[in-house]
This record gives sequence, C-alpha cells and structure tokens, in this order.
Amino acid sequence: MKYLNDRCIVSADNVFYYDSEKEITLSDVMRFILENEQLAREYAKMRRYYKADHDAIVRALPKPNNKPDNRLVLNYPKKLVDTFTGFSVGKPVQIMLPEDLGNKSLSQFNVSRKMDSVIARVWKESCIYGRAYFYVYSHDSEIYVTDALPLDTFVIYDNTVAHKPLYAVRYGHIGNSTNYKITVFSERYQWESDTSRNTSNFGVRQANPFGMIPIIEAVENDERLSVIKNVLPLIDEIDKAMSEKANDVDYFADAYMKVLGAILSEDDLENLRNYRIINLKSRESDDPNETPESLDVDFLSKPNADTTQENLINRVIDNLYQVSMITNLNDKDFGNSTGVALEMKYKPMLNLATLKSRGFIESLKDMYQVVFASDLIENISREAWKDLDINFQYDLPHDTLSEAQTAQILANLVSSETWLKTLSIVNDPRQEQERIEQEKNEQMKANMQVLKQTNAVTDGDPNANSRTSQEKD
Repeated sequence: MKYLNDRCIVSADNVFYYDSEKEITLSDVMRFILENEQLAREYAKMRRYYKADHDAIVRALPKPNNKPDNRLVLNYPKKLVDTFTGFSVGKPVQIMLPEDLGNKSLSQFNVSRKMDSVIARVWKESCIYGRAYFYVYSHDSEIYVTDALPLDTFVIYDNTVAHKPLYAVRYGHIGNSTNYKITVFSERYQWESDTSRNTSNFGVRQANPFGMIPIIEAVENDERLSVIKNVLPLIDEIDKAMSEKANDVDYFADAYMKVLGAILSEDDLENLRNYRIINLKSRESDDPNETPESLDVDFLSKPNADTTQENLINRVIDNLYQVSMITNLNDKDFGNSTGVALEMKYKPMLNLATLKSRGFIESLKDMYQVVFASDLIENISREAWKDLDINFQYDLPHDTLSEAQTAQILANLVSSETWLKTLSIVNDPRQEQERIEQEKNEQMKANMQVLKQTNAVTDGDPNANSRTSQEKD
C-alpha cells in the first residue's frame, strides 16, 4: 500500500483509492495522474511487446568487433493475446433480455453501435495492459460506447470494503507541454480542467446526464496482471536464443579459411576466390633435396551447439504456453488428438477465460446500467440491466452431430430457449426462437391456404360443396 497523502492511496495492485468522506480536489487528481503516468511506462512497454518491439533484444548493446548481431523478434505476445481473445470473444457474446420488445431493442442497439467489436477491443486491451475501460457517452441525443486505455484513463474507488467507484478521470497533454487537459466524472457532475490556467479550481462543472460514472473498468484478473507481463522473461529468452542461433549461421557462412605450410600471394588469393580450386605446394622452391613442410588447408570452425540450442528453445516455448495457460494451436500433436484429448488441451485456457469472464460480465452489466440510464433506448427500463442474460461462446472444437442429438433429447425436457443454447451454431437463442415461431406461423398460413383451395374442411363445419355433404342431401 502506498500513500500519496492522507487521502490518496495506491494499492499493491496499482488500484487508486480515495477517502469517501472527502470531496476530491484538483491537486489530489494531479497526484493520481502523476502516479498513473508512472504506471503508463509499464503499459507502454506491454504495447511495444505486443507490436513486436521487444525491449530486451531490440535495445541490447551491439556485439563487439563486428561479430554477427542478429536481432530476431518472435512476436509471441501478439500470438498469445490474439489466441486468447479469439477463443473468448471471437464469437459474439450472447446478451439478452427476457422481454421480447426489450430484447429486440437491445439487439438493435448492439448491432448499430457495433458492440461486438467494442467488447472484443476491451477484452484484448485488458489482456495487454491488465485492465481496460468501457466509456459511455452521448452525442446528438444518441448513446454510444467505446473503449478507453489505461494510459490516459483511470477510476478512483472509495477506501471502504465496498470499493465503490467514486470518480473517473480522463486526461491528455496539451501539445508538447507538461500541462494537462483533464475531465473528471462523479455520479452527479463532470468537470473540465486545464492545468495551464494555474488555478486550484476544477473549472467548468456540468451535470452528469447519466447519474452515474460513465467509465467502467474491465480487469484481466484481481491483480491487474496482463497476459504478456506474466511471461515476459520467457519471451525475452526466446528472442535471445533465436538471435544467437542466427548469429551462428552467419558465423559459419563467413568462416575463415586457414592455409598452413604455404605463403599465398595476392594473385593466389584472387585465384582461390575466382576459381574456387585449391592447388598449392608447400614451398616456393623446386629443390628436390629440400624437405617440404606439411600443407594444411581448412576452414576455422567453432563447436556446434545446435542440439543444446534446440532443446533450450523447445523447453522455453513449452513453458511459455504452460505458464500463460494459453493453448498452443500449432502443436504438432494437436491435429491427431481425440475429442477428449482436445478438450483437455483447451482446459487451461477455458479455465482462464471462465475466471476472467465472471468479472467481465459484471463490467458489462455496469456499462449497460449507464446505457439504460440515458432513457434513449425504447422499451428498456432503467433497471433492465439487472435482468441481462450474458453468455460467452468460447471457440471450442464442436461435434455438431452430438450437439444436435443432445438438443433433440432436451427438446422435450426443457424450454426451447434452453436447448437452443446447447447449439454452438446459434448466436442468439432468443432471436432463433422467434424465427422458429415465425416460420411455424408462416407454414400454418400456407397450409390453410392450400386447404381452402382444395375445398377441404378448415373450420369444423360441413362444406356444402363437398361430396359427403351432397350425398347426405
């Protein structure tokens, strides 16, 4: 625990807390901003690693004496993050309301605001930085949701056991100066400040139209530990080992030739380079009585450590996936695994995604609470966020035949919405249920039309034109 003063606290997990009985001041906000600027250096490092700019290998000291100095960057951070993100939110998250009208309005909002992409970005960013944010805002009487990065955004919680969000802060530098433009949100107000004005006041205050903080934190885990940070030493070791292996290849390509027992002139060296034929004598003299020296022509070589290097690289890569708990989809044994074996290979990543999704669902509900509080979405009340049904569709290998058989068995035991959830090909069970009912109604109308055209009995009354009725008459 770190105390910036008697009101401002920073936890061991870099979470900001403030005395809930005090009103925050601009100077206290600046203390938190300067602290977040220190954390932003680590966030920027994680972003560089994700973008294949690995500090340990790219910024290493150059090799002396013009030795081979390859700098290979194997972008495992991006592979880990993208694999985990694709597995968890590659398929759209199912977000539903129990009421048909409300669920239709929610679905239209999610499509028009591209919420699938927003959710995927926030998930990916939390993998990279350990935390990310949903930012709800209004524009032209419409409600929108976007993502915000921890490099310039943070939430301040109260110092009680509830850890309720008190304030949210977004800031940015004004040009190249050291001054900041700051926006602070509370449940009741939002302030716009500019530190270049040299004032201790917040500046312009406006009412918060949502009545709650519109910035919601989504975390990777309770410790805000990113996927990359967890395996950083292993990533650096892979880059180093592969670079040294490339240096060895360059060394053998530029190996020196040794010629012992003969003195070569410039013409001799030129002929060796041009014709690539070695035909030398040990002495310049042709005197047969003179004892010749032994002639030795060879390349200088150093010991080969290829096997040791390969074993090291394989072990480090294997531990990289084990420690990160991300499944290696490029494993050579992956394609030959049975269904049960595949499930066990996915189990660590599934456990990791399940744990993260619990907190992520809470963040999604908090985000929709702000969205619904705007009263800009038809047929959805302010309290509808409590009834949200949110389900993640993890991208596991599926046996569609087994799923169909299971769904067929469940069809007579549970509701149609429940058994539709067992089918991986169904993205939105509620909408699929509506489509099924619509198709049934359309088919029934078509059948009724056919019956009427064939003069069949459609309402239970005798048809005067039927043969049976005529015989009775």
